[in-house]
Amino acid sequence: MSRRFSRACAAAMPALFFAAAAQAQIRASERGSVSQTVDGTVITVDYSRPLVRKRANLFGKVVHADEIWTPGANSATTLEMSRGATLNGQAVPAGKYSLWLTTPPGAWVLHLHRNATLFHTQRPAQADMFLSIPVVPTQGEHVEALSFDFLPVARDGTTLRFRWGTTAFGVSILVQPSRPTTRLTDAQAAPYLGRYGFVFIGKKGPSPEMKMEIVNTQGVLRAIVDGTEPFVIELLPTKDPHRFMPAFLEDGKIFDVEATPVIFEMNGGRATGFYSPGVSAGVWMRATRKQ
Repeated sequence: MSRRFSRACAAAMPALFFAAAAQAQIRASERGSVSQTVDGTVITVDYSRPLVRKRANLFGKVVHADEIWTPGANSATTLEMSRGATLNGQAVPAGKYSLWLTTPPGAWVLHLHRNATLFHTQRPAQADMFLSIPVVPTQGEHVEALSFDFLPVARDGTTLRFRWGTTAFGVSILVQPSRPTTRLTDAQAAPYLGRYGFVFIGKKGPSPEMKMEIVNTQGVLRAIVDGTEPFVIELLPTKDPHRFMPAFLEDGKIFDVEATPVIFEMNGGRATGFYSPGVSAGVWMRATRKQ
């Protein structure tokens, strides 16, 4: 190795060391994030996670009742939603917000601020908050690292849950439905109504035929399948004629919308049956009119 090359390597080593050190930097409150999709709306919380570290009375001594605090550390905790939703019943447009918390006894409030790039010491005034939501703190099991999660998750919403130490609170989030109900007139629904034979088609061939009846429920088409385990499919209209998206119901509410449509086969203005193509190939549902 030449002396010139050796000197060049020696000169480069400190820069490489400091670059590696910067990349491997340990933080007292490591950054984390959690995300949940509900009916097409993506909800994401990005935050730093301080540890309890045997500190007693977190809310009172560590977080003072008279201060505005971001529920985290370092850069302000942020909440981002891809579509508008309601938080504890209050409408919030799509976007990214910084989160702040005030904790006076018996009157906790979670605040949203439009500036999502603030540092934790850049506390906005309460009067400048975009939205303020009362929350109710509760006591539960100990959580060492400050945590956000989504529990439970339903077909139309979820609860954003905060936990640190033995303190927790939740915020209900309801999303806008991705497919608002479209009502059909009696004349529009009439071609599809009636009784059918219905089968699922898998790798081993069709299932035993089940009885199915398509009915008009206040302008909504529903296929009621009477098999070993009865179920109901709601047929959601699309912009294309005789093409619907199949949505499975549970307790009268949509819980799963399939990725492939139901396509009705027509003859003389009346449906003779339908099929639903598979995601990759073939057909996975088929119905044939019986009456």
